Amino acid sequence: MKQQVKYFLEILLLLFANDLCSQGIQWQTGSFESILNKAKSEKKLIYVDVYTTWCGPCKQMDAEVFSNQNVGKVFNANFINYKIDGEKGEGRDLVDYFELDSYPTSMFIDGDWNVMMKLEGFRPTERLLEAAEKMKERGRIGGSDDDLEQAYLKGRRDASFLYEYIKVRALQKLDNGTLVEEYFNKISPEQQKTESTLKLIIENASQLRGKVFDYLMSRKNEGIIERKIKGIISQNLNKAVNQKNEKLLTEVLTANGRLSKTFAEANEWNTEAKMNYFMLTNQPEKFFTTANFFMDTYVLKKDFASFKNLPEVKEVYNQKIKKAAKFVAERFTEREKVENAVLWIRKSIEIEEKSTNVEIYSRLLFTLGSKIEAIQLMDKALRLAKQEKAENSYIELLTNELLKMKK
Repeated sequence: MKQQVKYFLEILLLLFANDLCSQGIQWQTGSFESILNKAKSEKKLIYVDVYTTWCGPCKQMDAEVFSNQNVGKVFNANFINYKIDGEKGEGRDLVDYFELDSYPTSMFIDGDWNVMMKLEGFRPTERLLEAAEKMKERGRIGGSDDDLEQAYLKGRRDASFLYEYIKVRALQKLDNGTLVEEYFNKISPEQQKTESTLKLIIENASQLRGKVFDYLMSRKNEGIIERKIKGIISQNLNKAVNQKNEKLLTEVLTANGRLSKTFAEANEWNTEAKMNYFMLTNQPEKFFTTANFFMDTYVLKKDFASFKNLPEVKEVYNQKIKKAAKFVAERFTEREKVENAVLWIRKSIEIEEKSTNVEIYSRLLFTLGSKIEAIQLMDKALRLAKQEKAENSYIELLTNELLKMKK
């Protein structure tokens, strides 16, 4: 009999729990201090919604989002949910403490008052659930961000800790390249091949060398992994430019060579990367040597008429040419170099005549002393800009340049 009663009670509790989920988020009551204590004891994050009685989007959240069955299922199972009026009693103190200035504002907070994520304004169901998915993982990680940082600095390096630490730092959008390498070296070959490890790598890897990058390269023919490798290469190219680090540039070019399917594909990308690096780090002579090789080898010989069904490819090359020719127009006066840039920009005009490439052509010819033709081209660039409905600032720039040329 006792067993039957116990079974019956379990069924009732299960039905009650399901009913709670179907009703949306169930809000806890009591003081905020009691909520903090509950979060600590249950090792969960607090989801606190700060609202006002006059706030339209707050009411919309109640009606459309917080009452949603899926939202209730996720939030009731994973968080301590707490709702408070920001203009009354303890709510005013929380608004001041967390420096809130708009409604609704909701936050994911741990039991030590640390804000893990703040959400301002109306959030539709999908976006709130996306935030909850991130915070579910964070809620399982013990200790504040400072505690985890201190543990790492004091030498903690076990795999489970590193996994959690990477997840926390990822939420803060910090670079985890070194940590992912550490984690990867700690786990077994079997663990290295799991989906959870791959997901961690895809979300956090950033280094061009090491076992993680070698692992990615071993699977480079898979679409998602190829895109990740390209992302790491681009990320490090930007870093090389920002740091003016030619050693890192060399590593970038080597990595791209490993990724590329053919030597020609690798060499074209690498040459353009060097050209852009020298441009952005203000090394004009190195830029020109590289740009001239790039144009002669990969651009000027192309028959762009055969690209009629690939307009996006033509536009990509057009932008490359204009960028290089513009740099020459702005930085060089030597006749031979300017004449080379004239050949480049003519190829751009062959692809598609626009105000921007006609303007660059005009500037180059003016530098060469062909004043009359340069004026005619600048006038044409101005007319094209108006036809293209270009921004007023650009039309004004062309107008002023035309007046200067006519003096």
